[in-house]
Amino acid sequence: MFSSIADTYDATNRILSFRTDVRWRQLAVETCLKKNPTSILDLCAGTLDLSVALYERAPYVSIVACDFSLPMLREGLHKTTAKNIQITCGDAHSLPFRLESFDALVCGFGIRNLELREQALQEIRKVLKQRGSFVILEFFKPNTGLSKLFYQTYGKYILPTLGGLISKNPDAYRYLFRSIQQFVTLEEYEALLHKHHFSLRSSKPLSGGIAHLLEAEAV
Repeated sequence: MFSSIADTYDATNRILSFRTDVRWRQLAVETCLKKNPTSILDLCAGTLDLSVALYERAPYVSIVACDFSLPMLREGLHKTTAKNIQITCGDAHSLPFRLESFDALVCGFGIRNLELREQALQEIRKVLKQRGSFVILEFFKPNTGLSKLFYQTYGKYILPTLGGLISKNPDAYRYLFRSIQQFVTLEEYEALLHKHHFSLRSSKPLSGGIAHLLEAEAV
């Protein structure tokens, strides 16, 4: 599914979010760089927007971009010319990296798509160094009045219709709505982080709770 929408993915994101996704990613980058890491894994990197934003803010950092969809990674290749970004096609349920390889790991809108979320958390913890940062930008299952209203209106009707028109794949954008409704709540994911040896450092609602930015530390 992701491979089939790779060529329209960036344009669709900008239109559907009114470019708010760009600002959200910048906040994730700022959070990821707070502890001055020297090595960062961008997990579920997609078309490399986060990797490139990280490089632009910290070109001295070693950045690895990992995603399971090769067409998505290929779609982002033109953004990485002469940039210090290593690209790897890999599965978040079985990461192809040595133990404690990274000072920080960031995942933008990808955690929700990992079917075996506890296994993925175990893998993330393995590749992070002790006290390494885990930064999550995600749409969690809405549990407040404003976020529920947004997803039951814009998310349920406008998003799949407009996304389908742009991408020519309405099923992919119906999946986006379903994946949010079937995901865990913010509080449930915070409990999973604690269970898998992460300490939550901050949790910030974005745009009235439509999305959230979490920072956790490997302990």
